[in-house]
Amino acid sequence: MPRLPVLAIAQFFMSLSWVAYAIFLPALAARVGLEKSAVIWLLLVDQIVFMVADLLAGMFSDRAAAMTQRWGSVLGLLTGVSALALLAIPALVGASGAVPALVVPALVWVACSAALRAPLFALVGKHAGSDTGATVRWLLLGNGVALACAPYLASVLKGTAPLVSFAAISAGLVLCALLVAHSVADAGTPSVATPDGGATAYPNGMALLAAVAAAALAIQVHNALNAAPLYARGVAAAELHWWMPAFWAGFNLALLLPPPMQAWPPSRRIALFAAGVALALAACVVTALPAPQALLQALAGAAWAWLMCAAFACANAIGRPSRLGLMNGSVHAALAGAAILRLSLVAAGLPQALGSGIFVLPVVLAVVAALVLRIAPLARRERHSGR
Repeated sequence: MPRLPVLAIAQFFMSLSWVAYAIFLPALAARVGLEKSAVIWLLLVDQIVFMVADLLAGMFSDRAAAMTQRWGSVLGLLTGVSALALLAIPALVGASGAVPALVVPALVWVACSAALRAPLFALVGKHAGSDTGATVRWLLLGNGVALACAPYLASVLKGTAPLVSFAAISAGLVLCALLVAHSVADAGTPSVATPDGGATAYPNGMALLAAVAAAALAIQVHNALNAAPLYARGVAAAELHWWMPAFWAGFNLALLLPPPMQAWPPSRRIALFAAGVALALAACVVTALPAPQALLQALAGAAWAWLMCAAFACANAIGRPSRLGLMNGSVHAALAGAAILRLSLVAAGLPQALGSGIFVLPVVLAVVAALVLRIAPLARRERHSGR
């Protein structure tokens, strides 16, 4: 088994690079003469590249699975290139002031960052002793800690020069490149995973991806559009950055514990946790007091954490033995697709059109995710029973 803390730290720096990029992007875009309205389109392009790169990286990891040492070297190289591209963004923008100075290194960074997503999740899936999702939670924890820091970093880094922040994160990514390559090379022979349900317990890949995309869009809409207004009913604007991490605090605390309901098939767990997300977010809408609001958002974060553990466990079960990378890449692509949809909704002005109705949208999407995973296994059983 690769060193899970090393992989978690790599995920942390990869996610932190995205957090810093999103914080500084408006100022960087202004320096190359782009209007503020162009920022959302840059983010859209970045997520499209993420989605494609995740799929390609996953497929590459399947092809290179038999060459573990070479795989580790390629992952380390791509992570190093990602770090250099991230550092080049503010340096080139400051030196040139032209649009390509921002766009080109940003796209290189986004594409190479995919090396730290699907391939590492697939690697952990190959070495996992079961399909409970207990091991993948280390990788998710790295992402969750970085996202929990986002509101505070946005407050602290506002108005500062991006070069120093990007240099620190790039140095962390270079260190991770070396550690990841060494960890992957020393991973050894994968163990044989023990499925936690019968062959009919898993939905087909499209059903899994549809459910993940619906749940992810619910989380995207909640965190990006709804969380701050929900808190603002009882919290001053200057204090919001102290309350906003509650969702990710719940997410991270949940990942420190073994995923519950481990005896259940992953698809059933995904449906259960999606329903938990829906209930928690519905309660958030009707709760105005800050402390209960924070608790409910933390509970929604915990349900989302366990849903993600189950989703990757399900992807590993469907993809084993030769398509682990493809399935893990597809799950990451579904997450990127949810971000694309959320940004598209914002660009189309849907939040303004819906008004307070936007608060209900994540609840509906989470319910849809639960229903998809409850229906798909039954349909598969019917096909088997009809043979």
